[in-house]
Amino acid sequence: MLAKLFDKYRNMSKVAKAAMWFAFATIMQKGISFFTVPVFTRIMTTEQYGLFNVYLSWTTVLNIIVTMELHSCAYLNGLAKMDTDEEKNELATSLLNLSFILTLGWFTIYLIFREWLNNVLGMSTVMVVFMFLEIFFLPAVNFWTIKQRYTYNYKILVIRTLGQVILNAALGIVFVLLVTEEMQANARVAAIVVVQMIFGISMYIWFTRRSKKFFSVKYWKRGLMLHLPLIPHRLSLSVLSSADRIMIQNMVSSTATALYSVAYSATMVINIIKLSINDALTPWVYECLKKKDYKSIYKNTVFVMLIVMAMAFLFVLFAPEIIFVVGSEKYYEAIYVIPPVAASVFFTFLYNLFSSVEFYYEKTKEIMVASLTAAVSNIVLNFIFINLFGYVAAGYTTLACYIILSVFHYLIMKKAVKNEVSVKQLFNLKAIVALSAVVIVSMAGCTLLYFNNIVRYIVIGVFLVVLLIMHKKIINLIKMLKKKK
Repeated sequence: MLAKLFDKYRNMSKVAKAAMWFAFATIMQKGISFFTVPVFTRIMTTEQYGLFNVYLSWTTVLNIIVTMELHSCAYLNGLAKMDTDEEKNELATSLLNLSFILTLGWFTIYLIFREWLNNVLGMSTVMVVFMFLEIFFLPAVNFWTIKQRYTYNYKILVIRTLGQVILNAALGIVFVLLVTEEMQANARVAAIVVVQMIFGISMYIWFTRRSKKFFSVKYWKRGLMLHLPLIPHRLSLSVLSSADRIMIQNMVSSTATALYSVAYSATMVINIIKLSINDALTPWVYECLKKKDYKSIYKNTVFVMLIVMAMAFLFVLFAPEIIFVVGSEKYYEAIYVIPPVAASVFFTFLYNLFSSVEFYYEKTKEIMVASLTAAVSNIVLNFIFINLFGYVAAGYTTLACYIILSVFHYLIMKKAVKNEVSVKQLFNLKAIVALSAVVIVSMAGCTLLYFNNIVRYIVIGVFLVVLLIMHKKIINLIKMLKKKK
């Protein structure tokens, strides 16, 4: 058995091996991060853990503004279109140095308006300085990662990814245990920054040794032209995923932020599975569109939606046990955040499914409008309902905004394919509406089951029996998607 598996692996192409190992690296990275959450929730106070999560949220948002994430488009396009390694290396070094200059510029602005910005961010000067240090060295790691993925150097990438995430977690635990309770968030952030600096400096040296030019105005102009229009779109998505924690911090407390963040961290598991499904489904959808096999999309995507819905539903049923494992008893009340956040996973799956069609036909101009609408709606709804009902309301406002985003993407997708496909509907709209309604109603109903464990376990048992009956159909669908890849 093992010999056959090894033979199969040896006969795989480099591209196939790289895809497999890149997926493994991502799963391990997310998995280790997930399994360290219970450690940090137990050795940190809820207030300090909440401050740490506010830091993570602001870092995600500000990184988009400060560095413009030049690796994601300008550098990737260059790798695909440039002919020589010399050009590619010069592009990388130029864009990296542009990122550094932009970061230094923004840091100078921060120093001028430090007191006011500290109040806006809800963080101390030390924390904000740490954040700029992390952002300063982050581009080098991102550029290097893109380079390894593009050239299929999966071995070194897997080693680096695992090394960084393990060192990050280990140093974080040591640093937190060595300080007083009031300094725990600072210590956890310091560990991240130290690790980021170690890898960032080494990878910047790696690029500069291969380049003859420190910068190129041509590449700077190209990078700015490509990425300035992308800022509103990316910032909107980032705000949609991060605004709730930032607003809870400012409107309620750090403790409430910690409770909400633990619930969000718990859903990382189904998010990883959802991403894996999306990764498998996207090339399959592309292949069907290329072959004009619209019936397969119409028929099979309904069953995939059903799988994602079932996965989210099962996760919600086990919410009390999951929160106990991830965060301990002091985070128990966070179970009420899990139903809407888990339901959001279903709707993020939907909009990713619709956007894959939009990208296939290169109809992306309207996407920014959808992202901005959802982000603004999230901020407005959070402001209203967090004030009225507390931090748990943020889970439901996030769900509402992902529903809005899904509706927008469906309409954009429908407009995009109007003159491209020969069928009236590419996806089964009736099934989408029905499953969406079931998700919303069932997730709301699950909160009532938390008051009666006997009934909840009976529901879990019935649900598992249904999954067992349908397991052959699930396996056949997975095999079909693999064949289409």
